[in-house]
Amino acid sequence: MEPKNSHPLFGNRVTVFLASVVWTVVVVVSLWSQRGQLDHTAGAMAKIDAITNLKKDMAIRQWASSVGGVFVNADKAPKLETLEEQERLVGVKANGEPFKLVTLTPIHILEAVQQVSNKEYGIKERLTSQQLRNRNNAPDDWEEKALKALQGGAEMATEATTKKGSHGLMRVMIPMRMEDECIECHRDTLVPVGGLRGGATISVDLNTYRTAQEPAWRSIQYWHLSIWLLGLTAISTFGYFARRHAREQDRQSEERRENELAFSAMAEGAVITDADGTILWVNDAFCTIYGYAPEEVIGKNPRILKSGRHDAAVYANLWQQLKSVGRWRGELWNKRKSGEIFPEEISIQALRGHDGRIRRYISIFSDITERKEAEEKLKESWRQLQELTEFLQTVREEERTRIAREIHDELGQTLTALRIDLAWLRAQCGSDDPRVADKLASGFQLVVKTLDSVRRISEDLRPGMLDTLGLAAAIQHHAAKFTEHTGIPCRLSMNREEFEVGDKVATAVFRIVQEALTNVARHAGARSVTVEVREVDDAIEVAVQDDGCGFGPAPAGAKKTFGLLGMQERVKMLGGRFEIDSEPGQGTRIGAWLPKNDKVNRQ
Repeated sequence: MEPKNSHPLFGNRVTVFLASVVWTVVVVVSLWSQRGQLDHTAGAMAKIDAITNLKKDMAIRQWASSVGGVFVNADKAPKLETLEEQERLVGVKANGEPFKLVTLTPIHILEAVQQVSNKEYGIKERLTSQQLRNRNNAPDDWEEKALKALQGGAEMATEATTKKGSHGLMRVMIPMRMEDECIECHRDTLVPVGGLRGGATISVDLNTYRTAQEPAWRSIQYWHLSIWLLGLTAISTFGYFARRHAREQDRQSEERRENELAFSAMAEGAVITDADGTILWVNDAFCTIYGYAPEEVIGKNPRILKSGRHDAAVYANLWQQLKSVGRWRGELWNKRKSGEIFPEEISIQALRGHDGRIRRYISIFSDITERKEAEEKLKESWRQLQELTEFLQTVREEERTRIAREIHDELGQTLTALRIDLAWLRAQCGSDDPRVADKLASGFQLVVKTLDSVRRISEDLRPGMLDTLGLAAAIQHHAAKFTEHTGIPCRLSMNREEFEVGDKVATAVFRIVQEALTNVARHAGARSVTVEVREVDDAIEVAVQDDGCGFGPAPAGAKKTFGLLGMQERVKMLGGRFEIDSEPGQGTRIGAWLPKNDKVNRQ
């Protein structure tokens, strides 16, 4: 048995699970990347602001340097140690009140601005140098590294540091170069003009910038959550439809396997071809019937099976019907691998796709050699039976003719002689004894009636008039006798005074009229009957129509009568057609069509 875990549906579930995990990882990585990008943006913004502030301070220092310093009110000057060394002036206001002024150098101004920034805005700025004149400006570890970097030629030094319990600091240092106006105060540092005198440092709290990113971070989180859920929904939906598709594929595969097993187990041969007729599959019965192995015919065209007995029109009609109707059924003669030609009954069905185009042809066939042989034997038996029936009918007619002739000749002559003798005796002895005369008269009448019966029986067996005067006279005489004996009017219509036909046809036509009128007399209860005999082209048409009770289909178990069956067989032996048209209460019409040439249709 196939392991459970190898089932496609199990594989589909694993695939969906792995896809969900991968999608979750992708979303988490994207979210983490976005968080990092926001942190990077916050750091970049902090760095830009820090550099901007430092450059602003440098611009203020450069301005102060360009004007040689600034005198300010000594009472309001910032608390700086180095102010004790600066120039001082005493001035008088307009009202005569004196006031003191002190000079602020560019560095003093810069330090004063940094004090305000540190106090009012939380931006920590300071100056530092490796050549200290102010102990408060001593560099820390990072500033030491930054000064070395600037000494090495860097334009600035930056670092984002993480502080415990906060989001960290962005620290930036830009260089401060020795200028001409700085030489006087800093000559003792031995730093040449243009050399690195120190650095201006600023520390910005990253928390402010990262907090500003929180709305965007929440939006990104919501967006990623939505994308994640949407992706899981899509994966689940795909998995659902994939499972449905897998189940449908399993069902179809199972059906195909069952169909293949069914086709393989069939006693009939089965062939599947594509739309061009190339063989795609055959069953075992095909191989048994034709003698080919599957690999010998798969990939080839069924024309290799043609026997050559059928012309191109047969196959053209087959394909035309398949294209238009989609199916064909019939019999073909094909050829086995051994070269033996045999008959088969074949049914071909076209299978169409969703676009209506034919995709496959399925052919089911069976070897009907035995059936054909049985049919030929049956046809031969039927032919022999027809010949036997015809022979028996001929023998019966000949026997009836012989008996009728013997009755007419032998018995009729004897009765005629007896009637003559009785007439002589009655003439000789009738006057002597009345009782003898009565007996002779009674015997004479009995002989006369017997002669009439002999003539009637002889006519019924074989009317001599048919052989001597012909068909028309025989029918006319029989119709007159019918009316005379039954009292039913019989209207006779013939389009010839005499019919030039063979003996068999003449006998058959007369017997049909005779049997039909007998049935009218016995069963129809008719008030009148019409007999019509016509010669049309090379055939004789006979019709007997009555206005009697008619009849419907015979009920089950009804007693069979052979009058109609005998008429039908007579006509069939001569290659004609026989018809019966009857309805209850509507009378009956019996019609026959017989060729004049006595040929019998034995097909």
